[in-house]
Amino acid sequence: MRNPFFQWSIRNLALLLLLVLAEPHTATADSFQAQLDRAGIAYRVPQSGKAILVNIPAFELIAFQDGAPVLRSRVIVGAPWHRTPRLSTHVSTVRFRPTWRPTPSMIASGEYRDYVRPPGRKNPLGLAAVRLGPGLLVYLHDTNRRELFAEENRALSHGCVRVQQWDWLVSFVLDMEIDRVHQLANGRRTFDAPAQPIPVELGYYTRFPDAAGQIVRHADIYGLQAGSVAPAPATQKLALACAEPGLAD
Repeated sequence: MRNPFFQWSIRNLALLLLLVLAEPHTATADSFQAQLDRAGIAYRVPQSGKAILVNIPAFELIAFQDGAPVLRSRVIVGAPWHRTPRLSTHVSTVRFRPTWRPTPSMIASGEYRDYVRPPGRKNPLGLAAVRLGPGLLVYLHDTNRRELFAEENRALSHGCVRVQQWDWLVSFVLDMEIDRVHQLANGRRTFDAPAQPIPVELGYYTRFPDAAGQIVRHADIYGLQAGSVAPAPATQKLALACAEPGLAD
């Protein structure tokens, strides 16, 4: 004889499972913001649309969709004497196969001569650069020194942000299939692909949840009081130490 209570329980468990699977982003988004709130971390995750956070002392980029993290990537940020600026801005365009030119300060230091490096895998900006606006000269980009992502201390750049998973970031920004990203990045043309103005924060949080939801403490690499200062508005003046026209790292 069939047990009606057993049948009722199975049906309800199946229904509950379907409801949970139908809304994966909502549950993840709520729990991530709750983690920040419980830890007293000031960052607010946008609960709709896309957003990008670069947490400078964590050497990490997180891309959010409807409040949930959908991409986490190692990054390389500015060295203490070439700091990546803290600011709030947005995506402007994506440049495939960028050229590269040293900044005047790099040339003056004697480390570089004034020349334009052609596009390709040996280019310091790698195969693609996400440009930020309005007219901001700081980029989220690939690199020709990918072995440096294995370093524990990744405060190594001249101020721009080198992204290990640059291809998935471009795919996220442009809503583009990853195979198409690779095709364009390995093509012959240098060009800008228009992008939606996805909000971007270059933030500074020495306490932040890792991928497992555990609050991790990171070194205060710039000697700042972490999280106590709001991001500055995006201005070209802030970025002049990072890059000059010609796309320098």
